[in-house]
Amino acid sequence: MRQTCAPKGRPAVSPAVWRSALAVTAPAGVGLGVGRPAEGVMVAMGALSAVLTDVAATYRHRAITMLLPQLLGAAGAFAMLAAEGRWFAPGVLPALGVVAGVLAALGVEGSLGAMILLMDAEVAMDLPLPGPLWWPPALMLLGGLSVVGLALAGRPFFRGRAERALLAQCLTGCAAVLAPDAAGPAGTARRRALHDVLERARHTGSVGGSVLLARHLPGLLALAETASSAGARGLVADPALVGRLRAEARRVAAGRAAGRAAGRAGAGGAWPPGHGPLDARLVRAARAAVTPGPGPTGSAGLRAGLRAGLRAGLSPGRRRAVVRAVLADPRSWLGGLRVGAALLLAGAAAAHWDLRHPYWAVLNVTFVCRPEVGPVTGRALERFCGTALGLLGSGLALALAPACAGPDGALLVLLAVLALAAGLVPALSGTGYLYQAAALATVVLMATQLAGDPGLPLLLPNLASCAIGCLAAVLAGELFGPRHRHPVVARRLAGAVEQAALTLTPRHPRTSAPAPYRPGAAVSAAIAPHLQLAAARAEFERVRREPPWGRGRPRAGPR
Repeated sequence: MRQTCAPKGRPAVSPAVWRSALAVTAPAGVGLGVGRPAEGVMVAMGALSAVLTDVAATYRHRAITMLLPQLLGAAGAFAMLAAEGRWFAPGVLPALGVVAGVLAALGVEGSLGAMILLMDAEVAMDLPLPGPLWWPPALMLLGGLSVVGLALAGRPFFRGRAERALLAQCLTGCAAVLAPDAAGPAGTARRRALHDVLERARHTGSVGGSVLLARHLPGLLALAETASSAGARGLVADPALVGRLRAEARRVAAGRAAGRAAGRAGAGGAWPPGHGPLDARLVRAARAAVTPGPGPTGSAGLRAGLRAGLRAGLSPGRRRAVVRAVLADPRSWLGGLRVGAALLLAGAAAAHWDLRHPYWAVLNVTFVCRPEVGPVTGRALERFCGTALGLLGSGLALALAPACAGPDGALLVLLAVLALAAGLVPALSGTGYLYQAAALATVVLMATQLAGDPGLPLLLPNLASCAIGCLAAVLAGELFGPRHRHPVVARRLAGAVEQAALTLTPRHPRTSAPAPYRPGAAVSAAIAPHLQLAAARAEFERVRREPPWGRGRPRAGPR
């Protein structure tokens, strides 16, 4: 438990904190002021669903990761309300769970859309409102679009800043890995942090379509792999090169105008020559990462090749091929059946024990069954511990608010607690899911209290619903999921080795003749092994976070 729930690095306060606090608290306060608290809470829950998808750094990526899940959530809420009272109503939520499980296999964006699809469907099922069927989905969509609008409002003023910040973080991480004090566990932690930020930059460039990231990423991938290999072997690089990388990171983060001023001042002069083959390789990779200038094909040809190589995954044909591969893969449907079975099991258990707000049980399944964020058992443990911690703090707030502020000021105190918890949801996302789950539990309980349902009698039912949902997710994951994740890591590594061999010997499959050089194909082939290694590394990190009882015992076999 200590290994699974240990807090990570504390993230800096970002504008997402203020967006979340404003978008969740304002509708609840307005609903209380006009005498319609249920509608205000519905808008606030829609805003909370958009806050949970506010994970992208760049504006183009935000438009994808935030807007599409809101449309899916509105569709899921409408489907649940339209099926209410029909003979097939009990099977709608498990069917949506199967669809969500298949969507989650498409990647991070698909997983976020699947989570919001189920979350909005469950909220609409538990908080019925008078009026037409489209009224609750419209209210939740309004809350979600308010957060999306606030998140995209700064693009005319801060365009390109997030991309430059990601590039600067990659360069700073390479410098930290090459520093003389990067030895032992500290060096391992730095290399992991470097590959995490590099994978985030690669994914942002491929999904968001940033030209700036597309130009710099091939050199960054080569620089990061070379620096990591040198750091892992204890090889010492030139300190002048490390200092130059940090200076280049500051120049990239400052922007274009500052970079041109620094170049005129002489800050971007000749690179340090180094004292050996390692320094020569690092200097070549660093120059390609910082200034992807003219090469054998000229400046325009190089830029076109980089864009073609990194945007190949975004072409319509490539997207359709990926979707067809996911739909044809039995493991995708196995994941969907796992989510559907967990939802059915949690809903049946909550109905059997006649728990108040039974949607809380299936809501926990929605948050736990996400394939891209780690193993099910570890996430379920963090979810339960975080919910218990959040309910303890919420119970103290609910008990002390009337005594300290009186009946009239109690609502203001609860709104303040709601604003604080809503702001902590994005602020605690980098410390670990346990602490974010505590903030989410506080938001849900405060919203329930403001909607008119007393919150203190719901503490134990909420904890019981959380335990039911987490156990249902773990049981379904063990029943339908892979028992051992070690073969998955082995397959990822084998794919990386095969991709590296194909990169070294690019030949036509029929003629066995060397393939003609094309800039886009050359760049795409050069970065393919790095992408395979990043996928294997991410899978290994998921295995490492698995609690001891969920890892399984390695099988003894022939050597």
